[in-house]
Amino acid sequence: FDSVLASRAPPRLNAEMAVRFDLAANLESGFVHTDFNMDDPAIGYHPDPDQDARNRGLRCAIVKAFDWKRRNDVFYYGIGRVFPGIIPPVAPEYDPSQDRSWTERDLDGARRLLRESGWHADNLPTLEYGFPSSVTERQMFEQFRSFMADIGYPAEKVRPLTFATYGDYARAYLNREVMLVTTGWTMDYPDAENTMQLFFGPNASPGSNSANYDNPEFNRLFQASATLRPSPMRTSMYRNMNRILQEDCATISGISRTLILVWNREFAMLPDRSFVGGFFFRFVDRAGAQGP
Repeated sequence: FDSVLASRAPPRLNAEMAVRFDLAANLESGFVHTDFNMDDPAIGYHPDPDQDARNRGLRCAIVKAFDWKRRNDVFYYGIGRVFPGIIPPVAPEYDPSQDRSWTERDLDGARRLLRESGWHADNLPTLEYGFPSSVTERQMFEQFRSFMADIGYPAEKVRPLTFATYGDYARAYLNREVMLVTTGWTMDYPDAENTMQLFFGPNASPGSNSANYDNPEFNRLFQASATLRPSPMRTSMYRNMNRILQEDCATISGISRTLILVWNREFAMLPDRSFVGGFFFRFVDRAGAQGP
């Protein structure tokens, strides 16, 4: 990465590369997030109301302990865009003025939540963090474990749950066998509905709702908004759903990565990896070409 860029903010090619190549730095149409498996009674929903409340306190403490700045700096070159909830910045319903406290690390607040919820080192549940086997994924897990250690989580209670391939990993979390699921989502169309459906109750695993989140008010708003055209009312409903999800602490979210695209200056083109994907190739031409 640093071998081709002279600067990261803004991304700019070094002099040697700039002679031969053009660059585009685009925010991805999607985001990366880590979901709690709400179907797991050790961390998610529980039939006992008191235990259910304690589990929510634990999830919220984990969310507050997560350090998005370090995750961005170490794994996304410091140029990703951290945002609260599940409406990514490219969506028209995104609210730049929303409360960002859910993405700002608060160790004191996390420790207080644990105490108030009756958690301590001896009774904390074992967290199983799932990922496909790779060096980078393992490093991400170790970073997560270090975040949890900062609020007193015993290291032996934060365990890796590794899978040989991403396919094996996906099959496991679609079967509700993974407690903490880290995935990326690329939007199919530029509308917050496409990310809201990831947490719509009826879409639970093996559907797209890998968190198995099932909040009645969230579901009601999703169904009501599905019949509306884009409007301030619908945008307000989506933002309210985003708030509900954050308050339930069903996910640690999120970050949109900045994609660095480089191509030879001999070609006139504008690469795209989101909605139109490879279809931009039909418009590629040789720079300065004459005739048909």
